[in-house]
Amino acid sequence: MIISHKHKFIFIKTKKTAGSSIERYLFDYLGSDDICTGSTIEGTPSLNTDIEDGHIGWDVIDSLYPYEFKNYFKFAVERNPWDKIVSYYFYSRNKTPKKTKNGFGHFASKFSKNVVDWNLYTSNDNLIVDSLVKYEKLHETFCTIPIPYNNELLTTKLKANFRKEQDYTKFYDDSSIAIVRKLFKKEIKEFNYQFN
Repeated sequence: MIISHKHKFIFIKTKKTAGSSIERYLFDYLGSDDICTGSTIEGTPSLNTDIEDGHIGWDVIDSLYPYEFKNYFKFAVERNPWDKIVSYYFYSRNKTPKKTKNGFGHFASKFSKNVVDWNLYTSNDNLIVDSLVKYEKLHETFCTIPIPYNNELLTTKLKANFRKEQDYTKFYDDSSIAIVRKLFKKEIKEFNYQFN
């Protein structure tokens, strides 16, 4: 999570959506009184906060920083959920191999609501952010919203080396497709995500 007084924006960091890369990229543009939860794993320092979980929702931010939440530009990023779960799989395979030892289908069957970010950027199922950026159109969108942007973001990919296979559809069978469809039904409906 980032709150920039300097640039008057709030970044709500969702999971497996290049959040660490975005945070790392934006950190260099922050002022001395700005706020960043940072990531010890990714080497982005914490700035002016004791909050340890970078994936906090709009309601926590609003309660702690009501003026900023009301007045600053707010954005988050979301990703095709079928691709997102494959990203989780490769990240887990690298960090906690025991979770992936039985293969992707078993891994997908163990997912629960705690991987869903819907409530981080919606209130009563309505978007609460000014811009919900699709991961698939990250760079095209970033140059249109009021945050610092240059092509450096294109090369900031902190976890990209975990995953070699980019076609997520190769990992799924009918059962795992259905699991993700049920778990992420709101995102799929809102953003018209398809399994393809």
